[in-house]
Amino acid sequence: MTGILAEGRNYFEDVNYPITARHVLTSTTSEPSHEYDLTETKHAHDFCELVLIVSGTAMHWLNGDEFPVVAGDVFLLQGKQNHFFHKRERLEMINIMYDPARIGLPENRLLKIPGYCALFLLEPVFRKQHRFSSRLHLERLALSRAERIALEMVDEVDRREDGYESALLGKLIDLMVFLSRSYQETQSESNRSAALLRVGSVISSMEQDYARDWKLEDFVEMSRLSRSHFMRTFTKATRQPPFDYLIQLRLQNAMRLLRDSRLTVSQIAYEVGFNDSNYFTRQFSKRKGQSPLAYRKSFGGS
Repeated sequence: MTGILAEGRNYFEDVNYPITARHVLTSTTSEPSHEYDLTETKHAHDFCELVLIVSGTAMHWLNGDEFPVVAGDVFLLQGKQNHFFHKRERLEMINIMYDPARIGLPENRLLKIPGYCALFLLEPVFRKQHRFSSRLHLERLALSRAERIALEMVDEVDRREDGYESALLGKLIDLMVFLSRSYQETQSESNRSAALLRVGSVISSMEQDYARDWKLEDFVEMSRLSRSHFMRTFTKATRQPPFDYLIQLRLQNAMRLLRDSRLTVSQIAYEVGFNDSNYFTRQFSKRKGQSPLAYRKSFGGS
């Protein structure tokens, strides 16, 4: 049975800038922590929700599976995933809600962090398969720092002083970087999290050095998985094979150079990693619906 759809317009202070934070407490009277609190009701979102378990325990029902959560667990809920918490025992958590496509999140830079790729891109996709074992779990000191940043976001939402939207974005990025680094530091080489982190390192390396003449063997060696396992994992997480992802990444950077530089189309092709300018033009036209020159002209270039 499909749950309630938690719509962003009921949570975001500014629907045109969808980012907010809520502190959720478990009371003996089962009172909601905030308006539209659906913690114990099956629901899905039309936005992302980063969950930080501050204290207590509960069972988390997610798309037909159940996982125990405890203080220190951190995980991302992507939109349209039905979930709720039950059997709450003094559960306290902070939910960071946001729409990454609409708040100007610098994902091209965040994706250069292997831990970000693993925690925010790969772990949500493999959570069910891994039975939640590849989640991030913070020890007390690290949890205190993450909690402080998250509570500062809650405070910004509550006070809504001038500039709070910018403060929220800055603190969210700060929290994401901290959590991503923590994921890298805490994952053992013997568990499933390490495998996600190694695939995350492949994505991070692509983002940082997209013009390199990559070979599939390079990616397989970095991931330390079999070729078939790597291909399945990468494609499941990103919804496209590795070299399709790489071409898309190169084209994104080519678009930036077409807008902001005076390099020729051929120079840009080589700059972003294409050895054949004609192939670059074909790929650009196929994937972007217009030629590189037409794209440049649409921004006033020549």
